[in-house]
Amino acid sequence: MGALPEAVVLFGAGGFVGRNLMAAFAGHVPLIYAVTASGGPVPGATHSLPFARRADLPPLPADTIVVSVAARRHDAGSFAREQSAILAHNSEIATRVYEFCVARGVREVRLASSVAVYPAEWELLDDERAIDLAAPPHQGEAGYAWSKRWAEIVADLHDRLYGIATLTFRLTNPYGPHDSLDPAAAHVAPAFAMRALAPGPLLEIAGNPDAERDFVYAGDVARVFLLSLERRGQHDSCNLAQGETQTIRRLGEAAVAAAGGGKSIAVSGPSGSGVAVRRASGAKLRRLFDPPPFRTLDDGMRETVAWYRTALAARR
Repeated sequence: MGALPEAVVLFGAGGFVGRNLMAAFAGHVPLIYAVTASGGPVPGATHSLPFARRADLPPLPADTIVVSVAARRHDAGSFAREQSAILAHNSEIATRVYEFCVARGVREVRLASSVAVYPAEWELLDDERAIDLAAPPHQGEAGYAWSKRWAEIVADLHDRLYGIATLTFRLTNPYGPHDSLDPAAAHVAPAFAMRALAPGPLLEIAGNPDAERDFVYAGDVARVFLLSLERRGQHDSCNLAQGETQTIRRLGEAAVAAAGGGKSIAVSGPSGSGVAVRRASGAKLRRLFDPPPFRTLDDGMRETVAWYRTALAARR
């Protein structure tokens, strides 16, 4: 295992995953350059600037790693109808990030991908198997899935052409602090955290309460990224997953318990056309990085609810 780099350029530093990575990197990496859509200040960053002005970054140390978690922001309310825009936006981000690496001589990248890249027909999302790009991803998220596939293709191409080594992490369902404060726009776990804290006797689940997902606390995601910064010259990809699933109903129950209880779960609306079960292998991640044990769903939701309680109170 090597040392941490002199500098990190974090693309997407102002987003949900990016903020959690900033919290993990700060105090460990001497120089952290935060690249965001707006260029606004990001806590923990040495310097912040907008994506459109990425070329204005000062000269970088030789030992610099680019970390890219930049993407069109997830908005649960508009995700389905914005697949074309997501495909265009995210594909351009991936291409521009590697263009930046070539221009600056950066030879190490850490890339956030998604388990959405896997073919829809796979029952187990197994990162030890090569993905057949002729096999379509799930139709309901095809634009997003192909944008992530494209990012992985670009990473492989730049490894062959320029020797840029990328460690790619296919995220399952990260949750935790720094997601949207709007329940209609947030990922499902933070949305449940906010609804569990809201007045009223019910926490409503719209859709299939028996759908299964692999939920990973964002702080654990950030710890894996931090561990990966000690590697050099390794080009590979793996799922960043617990390796076990929980139902949406169980997630709601964990949110209610973390908020102090007192609410009942109510199911409303049609079951929907989303993926019923999404199981991902987590064995390769543990073999490659041997990370500390991930938080349980109950522990992660307690931390998530605690953060939202504070963040929502500060907004009032």
